[in-house]
Amino acid sequence: MSNKKSNSLSRHKKSDMIKWIVIFVLTFALIGAVIGLFVKLDRQTTTTTIGGEAYSIGLIDEKGDNADGNTAIYLRNAITTDGLKIELADKAEITYQLFFYDKAGDFISASEELTADFNGEIPEGAESVRIMITPTADDDGEVTFTEVLGYAAQLTVTVNK
Repeated sequence: MSNKKSNSLSRHKKSDMIKWIVIFVLTFALIGAVIGLFVKLDRQTTTTTIGGEAYSIGLIDEKGDNADGNTAIYLRNAITTDGLKIELADKAEITYQLFFYDKAGDFISASEELTADFNGEIPEGAESVRIMITPTADDDGEVTFTEVLGYAAQLTVTVNK
């Protein structure tokens, strides 16, 4: 009879050990799945801020094309309109204008000169945007190479990656 108790106790211990191993494995799998989900969601909502190095001295004309001039700076390459957020720095001495383009890169429309944060209204069909920044308090009225980063820093442009 003690042999039966011994076998029963042994089976019970093995059964408990297997249950704990299964619980342990499932817990780690659940933790891994949650971490994986957070990483995936984080990658989907990651944003990027456009820096001053993306700008050049020049203008964008009413047709959305580059134009000669040294009274403003412009974003050389179009950026996505997905998640477009533009904030003007406190006491900024610039205005800015947005030029919207479709998927093929054809010009759609331009905004008025803006002096406040962008409200997010994007024209229908616009997939990319370029920005022209015009100083309002430049001493000589001409933008020099050394002023580009200073004017660009007065505008924070953020988009989804």
